[in-house]
Amino acid sequence: MKNAARLLTLASIGQILGYAYALPGHIGESTWSDHAQFHLFLSWIWILGLDIAIIALAWGPLQKGERSSFWLLLVLFLSAQGGHFIASLVEPAGRPPEWWYDYALGTVALIFAIGLGLAWKVLSSLDKDVEK
Repeated sequence: MKNAARLLTLASIGQILGYAYALPGHIGESTWSDHAQFHLFLSWIWILGLDIAIIALAWGPLQKGERSSFWLLLVLFLSAQGGHFIASLVEPAGRPPEWWYDYALGTVALIFAIGLGLAWKVLSSLDKDVEK
């Protein structure tokens, strides 16, 4: 289960660092209204909070084999990791023009998904041990 937590942590830190890299390029963007700037900072705070919650769940309840933490991590995966791709589908004109953002965020999402897969495998083996 520790390998799963390591991957979830790596993905979360990667996402935090990626958004921290992108944030300064958007601060004071002349084409953005004050309200859009407000949402920029709000989304940064949300991503930071989501990733901290992911790390806490991965190293706390998940390590104890609490199945509910897996399902919470799955929901957090869909919102934290999937948010960029969902927003791109909803508002394609607002996507970052640089193609590498999709690849970078896709790589982070893949690492997270592998971590979830490892966690599921361990949780499933715990269920089999209980059945014996």
